[in-house]
Amino acid sequence: MTDTILVTGGTGNIGRHLVDLLRAAGADHRVLARRPGAAALLPPGTEVVSGDLTDPGGLVTALAGVDRVFLLWPFLTSDGIEGVAKAMADAGVRLVVYVSSLNVTDDNRRTAGVWGEVEQAIIDAGLGYTFLRGGGFATNTLTWAPAIRRGETVRLPSPLARRSLVHEADLAEVAAAALTGDHAGRSYVLTGPAALSQADQLAAIGAVLGRPVEFAEQHRAEARAEMLTWGNAAFVDHALDYWESLVDRPEPVTNAVREILGRPARDFRTWAADHADDFRTLPPAEVADRYVGAFRAGRMDQALRLAAPDLVRVAPLEGADRHGLDEIMAHSRQLTDDLEIHGVTVDGPFAGPGGFGVRFAFDQTHRPTGARHTATKFSLYTVTDGAIVREEVFHLDRL
Repeated sequence: MTDTILVTGGTGNIGRHLVDLLRAAGADHRVLARRPGAAALLPPGTEVVSGDLTDPGGLVTALAGVDRVFLLWPFLTSDGIEGVAKAMADAGVRLVVYVSSLNVTDDNRRTAGVWGEVEQAIIDAGLGYTFLRGGGFATNTLTWAPAIRRGETVRLPSPLARRSLVHEADLAEVAAAALTGDHAGRSYVLTGPAALSQADQLAAIGAVLGRPVEFAEQHRAEARAEMLTWGNAAFVDHALDYWESLVDRPEPVTNAVREILGRPARDFRTWAADHADDFRTLPPAEVADRYVGAFRAGRMDQALRLAAPDLVRVAPLEGADRHGLDEIMAHSRQLTDDLEIHGVTVDGPFAGPGGFGVRFAFDQTHRPTGARHTATKFSLYTVTDGAIVREEVFHLDRL
């Protein structure tokens, strides 16, 4: 048994921070990924293993040599958690650090919905645990970002509902402390330093942006119809009831972050400042500078965060167009499987009114033949609403 941590959700809001923290601490870790392009979203050198929490039998390789797991359960039901918990126990995992909900207590796990059911399954499997019962996640307010970027009125239910939103970076730091320290058998309720109404949260975002953000209360029926497009009826009705209750009975505020980390929890204004770019539309020139800067720093993960999820890649010499980051990254892996990349030179960006161009030169060796050469390409990027939506690739060395 090696002293290894398996991180689920490693490319998400909490997990991405956690990976950086574990790397900085020198902790041996790997990331479980379902998406074929996940490695490109993580720091260079991160060990990524394929696997899916919907397939407990397929987790055997990912769990080999693992003694601690950071678990983000990404589903709205607990279906399948018993199999995952058994797979971890069978692999010899001694500690699971699980991101739960503040609505769960030690006495109501079996009736507290999916979060409590996952906690109970971990306990029933005989696994050691640390439960991080988070309040509202500040990142959930990113659902307002499209309307705010367009300057539209944000429509939301229960604007006076008061939540003690917690910064994902605080959750990640506490998770890192739990994974590398002595917190087994503990349950922590983690919140921000104050309970703010949704109206006050929007005001904080507006203050960071330097302009007011307008909002209007959304009738329950309208909000319910929108939420049913991604959640089941039981979950949606519970969420709406909960938000209504928070108008008179706000979420609690705890000092757990301070007690564990020795400093106060980050407030929502700090979170809004950290995410200002999510709420404003970056001009094409700024997208270009950030994209090229990320490439020069060897941070493909940062570069890809500037791309729209439905990015289209057009490369006539490579065959069919590729749609979406998953398909694009899977195709890129196929193209480079036989190549050893020694280095890349980036020239640009060459800015235009609605996008930019970049010239890449790859110093590479074809492994099967040992032939070393420089491959050059020029990519034209189209930027819409602050995101790269199209890449056109011209392989200069093949022309």
